[in-house]
Amino acid sequence: MSVPVSVAVAAAALLLGVPVIVAGTQLEVRHRVSATADAAALAAADAAAGWIDASPCALAAEVVTAAEAELGSCEVETGSASARIVVTASSGLGEVRGRAHAGLVDGPVDGPGSSGPVGENGWAWPSDRRGLTQGPHQGYAIDLAVSDDGALFAPYAGVIVRAGPDGAGIPDVCVANPGWWRGPNHLVMMRHEVDGQVLFSAHSHIAPGSTGRLGLRPGSRVAAGQRVGTAGMTGCTEGPHSHFTLSRTPQHSVSDVDPLSYLGRP
Repeated sequence: MSVPVSVAVAAAALLLGVPVIVAGTQLEVRHRVSATADAAALAAADAAAGWIDASPCALAAEVVTAAEAELGSCEVETGSASARIVVTASSGLGEVRGRAHAGLVDGPVDGPGSSGPVGENGWAWPSDRRGLTQGPHQGYAIDLAVSDDGALFAPYAGVIVRAGPDGAGIPDVCVANPGWWRGPNHLVMMRHEVDGQVLFSAHSHIAPGSTGRLGLRPGSRVAAGQRVGTAGMTGCTEGPHSHFTLSRTPQHSVSDVDPLSYLGRP
């Protein structure tokens, strides 16, 4: 093992906090698998960028093996120096799977043509999968089901008012569950005029830069069902989804309007 590779594996072990994935509760194993996938993806992306003299997937495999897990898959895009990793491990309740994506470009370069279906009331389901991973919580916020790198849409015609990091820092739930923290949360927020009132919608956990890669920025007008971003894993999240809010104020942490009353049930 070369010195740079040894350093990468050692750094990954420090990132994980413990050298092995041990038997325990399903939640504990899930957190450790997630951290292992993150470390392996970062190492592979560094190798793809030329910062470490090693084969990206071979290095990812060494990181995963050091954590006594299994590398399910490794996909590397040399042009963007990015890596997608799937890690698996066994727990008392069966197999646990973790996914991670790291690199200079987080997600593909999006095309402007994709859109979602718009209902008769002018509203569109805001994600590429019509479903929820969690119903109303934190007021009326909902978690939208998404596919990997799935499209996120404007729910109604409006104007983008924010796009990028939300600057909110680490929430308490991620202080208690550090394995869920994926770095600063990125969002896209839109302003809509609906039946004489102003409403604000927001997608959180989006892929960094995905709104800009669509040629959109604050001030851009969007149509209902127009793609405004790409699902990602930013902020405090246990798995891929869009934390979607609808509110009367431009505060994505407050959801005081029920979006399902406009979107319909999944």
